[in-house]
Amino acid sequence: MGFSSFTCENWSNMKQHSYPTIDRQAQSFKLFLDTYILTPKVKSAIEELSEHSTVYIFSGIIRDFLTGVIDGVRDCDIVIHRGNDYKIPLSFLKGKKYKRNQFGGLKIFDDNLSLDVWYLENTWGIVKEGDIPNVHSLLNRTFFNFSSIVFDYSDAQFLYNEQFIEFLETKRIEVVYPCNPNIELCIVNSLYFADKCGLAIGDSLKQWLSSHFDDNVDFETAQICHFQRVLYDNVKIKERVMEIINEEYLIDWKKYLNTDRARDKSNFKDYKANNPQNERRSSFESDLGRVLFSSALRRMHDKTQVVPLTTGDSVHTRLTHSLEVMNVAESLGLDYCRRASFKACYGNKAFQIERDIIAILRSAVLIHDIGNPPFGHFGETIIQNYFKDYLSTHIITDEEALDFIRFDGNAQGLRVVSKLQYIGDLYGLNLTYGTMAAYMKYPNSGEINKNYVGTKKHGVYYSEKGLLDKIVDSCNMRKGKMIARHPLSFLVEAADSICYYIMDVEDGFIMRWYSFEDIIKYLNKTIKAQTGNDSFDILSELGIKEVDDGVKKSERRLMVDLRVGIIRYFVQLAVSNFLKNLPGIDAGKYSHELLDDDPLYLSTALKAFAKRYIYPQKDIEQLELTGYSVLRGLLDILIDYVFKDDAKFRNHSKSVISKTCLKVAIHETNHINNSYMNILEEDIWKFDVENLTPYNKLRLIVDFVSGMTDKYAVTLYQKLSGQRL
Repeated sequence: MGFSSFTCENWSNMKQHSYPTIDRQAQSFKLFLDTYILTPKVKSAIEELSEHSTVYIFSGIIRDFLTGVIDGVRDCDIVIHRGNDYKIPLSFLKGKKYKRNQFGGLKIFDDNLSLDVWYLENTWGIVKEGDIPNVHSLLNRTFFNFSSIVFDYSDAQFLYNEQFIEFLETKRIEVVYPCNPNIELCIVNSLYFADKCGLAIGDSLKQWLSSHFDDNVDFETAQICHFQRVLYDNVKIKERVMEIINEEYLIDWKKYLNTDRARDKSNFKDYKANNPQNERRSSFESDLGRVLFSSALRRMHDKTQVVPLTTGDSVHTRLTHSLEVMNVAESLGLDYCRRASFKACYGNKAFQIERDIIAILRSAVLIHDIGNPPFGHFGETIIQNYFKDYLSTHIITDEEALDFIRFDGNAQGLRVVSKLQYIGDLYGLNLTYGTMAAYMKYPNSGEINKNYVGTKKHGVYYSEKGLLDKIVDSCNMRKGKMIARHPLSFLVEAADSICYYIMDVEDGFIMRWYSFEDIIKYLNKTIKAQTGNDSFDILSELGIKEVDDGVKKSERRLMVDLRVGIIRYFVQLAVSNFLKNLPGIDAGKYSHELLDDDPLYLSTALKAFAKRYIYPQKDIEQLELTGYSVLRGLLDILIDYVFKDDAKFRNHSKSVISKTCLKVAIHETNHINNSYMNILEEDIWKFDVENLTPYNKLRLIVDFVSGMTDKYAVTLYQKLSGQRL
């Protein structure tokens, strides 16, 4: 039409802070109104009104002008800011057709154009909020941000606020004031203007659509009443709205957050039901208390993380590592749950889902290493290799043998929390199925299959196979013939990886195996080789400055800054990859660790650094050799005791092996059920371990040995081998 140069194309090309361009459009808009929109009668009416009060033109007609989308102007919206209690005289309405409009104003008809007139103080949003009636309040009560602009007809100028400016900068449609009485039209207009001008739907509008869309509403009738035509049929509206609000995959968390327990009778459950005013924790929050007060968690203070049998208190143990992983896991959970799109997807359920997810992550992370044997992952390898030799000449079933030749701390951990924290029944801590499901990195009781991330290890023992089935069915982890990981186990794994990537490096730095400069040089060299970016610098990439207020930072300070920067990077990466791959995770088709897809190759560089500078350290290798002698020696001695034909020798084992492990073995052997058994000291002395099957004998020994702390294992071995009295 040639009335305005401010079209959609100009809009998208507009540079930041070029707002004078808007101001310069004022005269063009006045010309556009007078020439193309207002009939002589309507123009005369507006001019008459402007003699007595300020007249603001707003809403659709400005939007049409600025976007260049003119689909036939049907009405002109006007707000009067009256002075001296000016009222529209009856003479003004004489000879005109008019009626009260939807919100108490006047709708005046003139041929094909109607004039909607409101008093500023009577506009819907200002009345609802009790605002001071001024143009600032009017701009803050528009529904869309692109509507936060009015035209002062008397002074021929545009007035707009920061919401409109933000719209120009981002080209995103957002909600300014979400309370609107015309929900159906707001939904239709959201789609219409996004489609017509290629504008993005912002987070606040996505959230509003998610909360207000009702597919039972007849949108077609609403459009006919307002537009006299149908822009989108009901089916199309539903498709488009679902497409918008489901840009984030909507996972059904209810099916994964199962609060059932193996032992349904629960003191916590009963107490909460009878004393709701005193017990406000959820079932998942109760799990955390059970873990925190367990003896198995306390024993982790003296189990190897990187450096075995250390006498210092600066490097990590399994316990301090797990506490740090818990903090990172909570960050991952909060980053996922606190986004606007999450709240839009789940509405009023979002808070409870967040609360449950955070509680589960805390507990699952605290127990993620609870089944690790003395001497860390090297201890796992020692036990595996020991039984590969031993079971080549001793017969148990192939299925049972996997528990020993594929010994794994994850599988042992499930046994620890589900049985070995024994207080009279075979339920252990009796954690919720949701927490145990999130804990299981490898929900697999069979052979290893590296085609899927959840079957890369033998993660559940034969003795807990029945429990696995209950967890899987309760948490909807069965996908056809396969068992999929619980979605939260991916976050548990990511938190663990984030911590050991950087904390192992920091431990080596504390041990003075290398300098801070050695770390930076190696990371830069490795990442440059991976990315081909010769100018890459890890400190610049992570925003780390080597100087603070003109003073060069110490290496210790820089190491802390590096740790913080790396954790932040990996948390953002993990959540981003989690969101991107949620459909595959939910379907059991995603088979990677969340940190695998790392554009910076930082995880690759850190793993390579540890392999080069940490694990070959003489301190570690010598102590691992000590662990090799200790664990193999203990297994030799205990197996010899338990499998002896002479009952006197077998009885010696009961003076050595943990009474708790013996009680579990007795209870499992009785095959009565999981009901409570008060096994007394005298019952243990009367019991002959010969009554155990070969599998259960080995199970007893491995339960005992794997539960030891590093120092206790060394001390006991020295005593049993005669090296120490």
